This record gives sequence, C-alpha cells and structure tokens, in this order.
Amino acid sequence: MNKYYFLALFYLLSVGNILAQEKPDIRINTFFHELPLDKVLTYFEEQSDYTFSYSSSAIPMDEKVTLKEQNISLWAALDESLKYLPVTYEVVNQNIVLKYNELTQTIRGTILDKDTKQPIFGATVFVVGSDPLIGATTDMNGSYRLGNVPVGRMTLHYAYLGYEEGAIPNVLLGSGKELILDVELVESVIKMEELVVSATGIGSQPLNEMGMISGRSFTVEETKRYPISIGDPMRLASSFAGVMGTDDDSNEIVIRGNSPRGILWKMEGVEIPNPNHFSSEGASSGGISMFSTQVISRSDFYTGAFAPIYGNVLSGVFDINLRKGNNEQYEHTIQAGLLGLDLSSEGPMSKSSGSSYLFNYRYSTLSILSDLGVIEIDENEKNTFQDLAFKLNFPTEKFGTFSVFGMGGLSKYARTGEGFREDIEKYNMGVIGVSNDLILNSSTFLKTNISVSGTEVGNDEFVKYQQDTINVDFNNLESFKKSYTRGSVILNKKFNSRNIVELGTVISRLDYDFSETEHNINNEDPFVDLIRFNDEGASGTQQAFVSWKFRISEQLSLVNGLHYFRFSFTGEDSWEPRSSLKWQFKENQSITAGFGMHSRLESLEYYLGNHINSDGTTVDNNPNLGMSKANHFVLGYDRVLGSSLYFKTEIYYQYLYNIPISNDPTFGWYSSINSSDGYSTIPLVNDGTGENYGVEMTLDKRFSRNYYFMINGSVFESKYEGGDGIERDSRFNGNFTYHGLGGKEWKVGKNGKNNILGVSAKISYAGNKRLIPINLEESIDQGREVYDFDRAFQERAPDYFRFDLQVSYRRNRAKSTSEWRLDLQNVSGRMNYGEQYYDDGLKQVVQEDQIGLIPVLSYRIEF
Repeated sequence: MNKYYFLALFYLLSVGNILAQEKPDIRINTFFHELPLDKVLTYFEEQSDYTFSYSSSAIPMDEKVTLKEQNISLWAALDESLKYLPVTYEVVNQNIVLKYNELTQTIRGTILDKDTKQPIFGATVFVVGSDPLIGATTDMNGSYRLGNVPVGRMTLHYAYLGYEEGAIPNVLLGSGKELILDVELVESVIKMEELVVSATGIGSQPLNEMGMISGRSFTVEETKRYPISIGDPMRLASSFAGVMGTDDDSNEIVIRGNSPRGILWKMEGVEIPNPNHFSSEGASSGGISMFSTQVISRSDFYTGAFAPIYGNVLSGVFDINLRKGNNEQYEHTIQAGLLGLDLSSEGPMSKSSGSSYLFNYRYSTLSILSDLGVIEIDENEKNTFQDLAFKLNFPTEKFGTFSVFGMGGLSKYARTGEGFREDIEKYNMGVIGVSNDLILNSSTFLKTNISVSGTEVGNDEFVKYQQDTINVDFNNLESFKKSYTRGSVILNKKFNSRNIVELGTVISRLDYDFSETEHNINNEDPFVDLIRFNDEGASGTQQAFVSWKFRISEQLSLVNGLHYFRFSFTGEDSWEPRSSLKWQFKENQSITAGFGMHSRLESLEYYLGNHINSDGTTVDNNPNLGMSKANHFVLGYDRVLGSSLYFKTEIYYQYLYNIPISNDPTFGWYSSINSSDGYSTIPLVNDGTGENYGVEMTLDKRFSRNYYFMINGSVFESKYEGGDGIERDSRFNGNFTYHGLGGKEWKVGKNGKNNILGVSAKISYAGNKRLIPINLEESIDQGREVYDFDRAFQERAPDYFRFDLQVSYRRNRAKSTSEWRLDLQNVSGRMNYGEQYYDDGLKQVVQEDQIGLIPVLSYRIEF
C-alpha cells in the first residue's frame, strides 16, 4: 500500500512540475522596424521576467527584425523574430536559451549508365571532405538521397565498380531549394574486379559522348556568374576561345570567323527557330535570349567539326537542356530587376507517380532603364518583351518517361516621330513538344520527339521625306510567318563497353506565309507600289544519321558517322561524313583530331524573293539555290595541370564552298558569307568559296578554393571569293580575340557560413568586324549614301574593348535563399564603334557609337 502511495505522489509532483514549465501568457506591444536582434531580445527581457542566454559568436545578433503588433504574446513575438533565422530556443525555468542550427538542405538524384540510360544499383555518392562522411548508395531505380547537407559549396563524388568514376566539383547548395543532380557514368573498357579506373577531366566535357572535339558544356551557375552574360547563354559563349561578340546591343556572336547565321539551336533534342528577342528575319541572334536560367540545366556548346547527330549547321551549335521540376516538394523563385520580373515555380503533380512541373514567366521592358536615366533611348522609342518556358515530366512503369516541354517569346520595338517616321517591329517565337525516353532492354535506349514551332517577323513602317521637289510618303508592310512540325526517333545501342551505336532520323515539315509590300501613299511618280513577297506554301527537310563510337582501348576512342540532309523545296540532298579521334596518351594529357562535312540552308526568302527590275517587272531569281557547305578540320591538345586547372588548344581549318554569290560584275564583291540576317533577291549562284583558319588557347581554372579564372585567346583569318574572283577578307575577319575573366567569393556574416559575397570581372579585347567604306565625294555629289564596293571589307572598324564587373550577395535563411546582384556592363564607359552613315545635311560620314556604362540591378529569392 505504501508503494502505491509513493507512486501516486511522484506522479502528482511530476505533473505539477510540467505544469509549472508551461509558458505563461505574457502580452507585449511590438513596434520594431529593421531593429537588430540583440536589441529586440533586450526589449523582451524588459517586458518580462525572462532572460536570454546565447553565444554571441554563433547567433547572428545583427540580423534586422521588423514587428508591428499590439497586445501580442511574448512567445508569438519571439517565434516571429526568429522565423527566418537558423535559431531555435528552449525555456529553462526563467531563462530562454538560444541555439544555433546549421542550415542544411537535401541533395538527391539518379545515377544512370551514360549509353543505355539504365539505372545503376549500388553506386556510391558522397560529399568530399565531409566529417562525419555524408554519403549514400543508389536503390533499384538508381536513386540516391543525401540529407542534412550543410549549405555552401562542396564536391560530390560518384563511383561504381567497373565504371569510370565521376565528380561534380564546387556544387553550390542553398537553403531555399533542394538540389537535384542526375549523373551518367561511363562503363570502363578494362573489366577487373580489383580495378576502378578514374577518369581524368575538368568538368566541362560535352554531355554528348559522340562530340569529342571543339565542344564544352556550360552550367546554369556559369551563366549567372560570368559578368557579361546577364543570364543569356549566347553572351556567356562570347567568353569562350574562338568566339567574338562585338555588338553591345545584341547577343550576336561570331564563331571562328563564320557568320552568326550558321548557328544551330536545339532544345530537348529538337531543332528550334532562333530563340532570341528583338531578332530579324534570317538571324540566329537578337537582343536577349528567351531562355531563362530558372529552367535550363547543363547544356552543350560546339564550335566546329560537329557530331553526326547535328545537321543544318555551319558555324556552331547550342544544345540546350531543360531541367526537371522537383517531384517531391513545391519550390518557387521570384527575381526582380531593372530588366523586368521573373516568376518561377516547380513541384510534384503526383507524388505517387513521381510526375512534376516546372515553369518560368518573364516580363520586361527596357524602357525602365531609360526612364531611370541609366541608358539613353529616344523618348519616342519603346522596347518590351515577355517569355514563358515550361517542362512537365511523367514517368511510367512500362512506357518510359514522357515529357511535355515548351517555350515562347513576344518582343516588340516601336518608334514614332512627328511627321518623320513611324516604325513597329516585332519578333514572336514559340515551340511545344512531347518526348518519350524508353529503355527497351539492358543495352538499348529509344528517344522519340514530336514538336511544333513557329516564328512571326513583322514590320509596319511609315516613312515621310522629300526628294528634290517630290514629297514621298510610303508604308512598308512586312509579315514573315513560318511553322515547323518535326518528328524524330533516335536509337542508342550499346553492344559492349567498347562499341556504341547511335542512329536516328528527323522529318520536318515547313509551312510559310510571306508578304512584303511597299505602298506609295501619295502615288507621285516615279514611285509605285512594290510587291516583293506574296507567297504561301509548304516544304520540308529530311535528316538521318548514324554514329559509331569504338573505344579501341582505355586511352584511345574513335567516332565515325554519317549525316544525310535533304531539302524538299529544291530536291537537293547532302551526304556528310564525320570522324573524330581522342588519344589520352597520358593520364592528364590527350590529343584530339576531327573532320566533318556540313551544310546549311539559306533563309527561305532567298528562294522565294522577287527581284524588281528597273521597269517595274519582277523575276524570281533563286528557286533552285543550293545549300552552303563546309569541311571542318580540327587538331587539339588538352592537359589537366591540377585538380581544377586545365589547358586546351586547338588548330582548325574550314573550307567553305557552294556559297551563294553573284556573277553580275556590279555585285562581284557579294557573298552570303558576309550576311548576319536578312536575304537577297539578286540572281545568285553556288560558286562562292571561303576559308577560315586559326589557333585557340585556353587556360581555365574551374571554381575551387573560392575563386576561378579563365584566360583565352584566338588568332585567325577569314577569307572569301565572290563572283569577281578576288580574294577578300570576310566581314567577320576580326583577326584576333582575347578574353580574361575571373572571380572570388567570401563567406560573410555573423556565423561566417551561410552568406556569400562574390565579385567577378571580365575583359574583352577583339578585332572588330570589317566595313564597306562610304565614298564621301560620290555621296555628296548624289545627295545620298554611296558605298565604295571596290574596297569592300579592306578596313576593320576600330578594335573592340569592354570591361564588365559583377557584385553579388547571397544570403541563406532557414527556408529561403536570397541574392542581390549588380551587373556593371561596360564599366570603363568606352564607346565602341556601332555603325557609320552619310549625313547629307552635314555633308560628312557620321559614326554612331554603341552604349556606355549600364548598371543592371536585380534581386532574387528562392523559397
């Protein structure tokens, strides 16, 4: 009986002690605006009988708190004050103990066989240098998960017996979003249970295993980090060796002396139209890319001797991938800046099936910068654009993984002038597609794509001027609409670790509706209405390819292949052999060599444009114009100098032929090689030639130990022959280009762990594009601009120089990551050459410069 008495007494005392520890209802009034946390806690002590205990070296006491509540509970006020901080508290009698919780996040993904896309069961992944070790192994689906990983930078290591090891260096992990990293490992040629071969690499090798030369991958982080890029992949590429960008107003890039028109754009394995705002007909560039860094993942960029899978290309390839959305939890991003507003969201559509969504919408108006006085834009000009990108992912048990993806953009330039000119130009582009990735068996992988895309280029221009005694008012209306329906099937077969074959076909239908009319409003002689286009119809292309990779040994790999390309409009076809070789003769050194035959169609306007004769009659000159072609030869040497330091050099020669030129002596200088956009209606024949040759060198220090740098240079020649048989410099023969960029990060903040201050800079110095000079005497005599075609492209515009600087501050909180970024474009304010024209009023040639210093401020938050 006494035993039960004491048990009951002990129970009552315990309950009484628990009740005594319950938090009393203490009411206070809070009026804090950006008040440091230490002063907020002092106020709480004054309003209650509680005291606070904490380590001032661990708790961020300088964090600002804003609270404006009346008659609020002390505990609610404390919870709100610590809401976004890595701090928790515990009440012990009359003392409140603050504890610092290290910010962590989850890293997860899948590990697959690179060739068959089969999941690898039992592969290991761990955070290099973590103590205690943070690691995991993959399950039957090839999935891994690393939980409670401290935020910041780290290197992840992946390995599986019989496969070459892989690593992703200096991954940046934030508290606002989970990091999803999918990795593909390459099976080792040497199969020995006791041997694991470690791949020597630097992390920038192309994702496409068949592309062994003149290529590199780039990451989203690089696109954000490089000062000039402002999130634009094309401006990012202008930092690489052999690439020149000398137009501040656009993202046009020149690759190894070739016209920017020769670039091929692909997204999710599908060829797409020019994905750039403020573009024009026939161009591959524009003002700014429609791609957002919120949706793209690691992608490839190539500058020559392309893999057999790529067709309809002469100068370069952008092969862009979209990432999958988070299939476990909802995450969002908001970015606001002087260029506009970005809204992004991702998350699961069905957690049971693993399906997910991802989208990003951006709206921007460049007139904001003008209104703030940052850049000078005529008060009568207005530039607006918006774009949307998305990807939906649907994995299934029996039929593989389906994806629905898309991107679209609208951009418009408008200019008005009193009694002088009104001009509205627009460029709209959109693409939507469905893809399926299907594993047929342990060695065979099938990828199928169906897509629909289209572009609309429009111009509504009203011009009013006076010539002699005649008042001229005319309206120029242009509308170029194209739509593409494409289907592709690609089969990848891995016979063994040495032999991999990839083959596929792409069928494309092109529908078009062109119209261009120059309407004379006052109808005064000698001006009449001119109709240059009034065409509607359909055509298409057919492509097929086969590629075989033979790993002769662990050190020697050979890729041979063939690409077939046919244009239905003219019935022309092209058979294009490709070959590349890589010999890794030492663990840290390799030699590469490659050859490729390539072709590209001219803009459809070349084939359909009507040439207007002096008597007003029209003639269609070029319905049978052939493809432009080129043979590429590349020899390269790579050397890894350290864990993150890499040297690369390439020597190249390109022979261009079948180039459209004019055999009319009046246009003997003309060649489509020199065009970056637009089209020509003069009679053309495929008798032109050209050649590009040069050497490139790059020293690349990948991001490690909180800094990075890249120094590269290129010396080259670009020549061509027109109809007069004279060898000339091409318009894009700048002769040299040099880039130097680098940056450093510092961990800052009270705890020295969660916040990052970054500074990056870039310097570019390059030979500019070449000019057709204006004949001043003839221009004065005739009262209009007259060019001296006999001296076409003999002179270069003044050399191009630009210095860019970026400062960023990244801040991690308990459930969010925010970042301030300031991009100072053209810090030195150098007014680089833009264009020249003849001013009849001044009777002289006037040079118009490009833009000066442009600060672009943005704020981004992930949660």
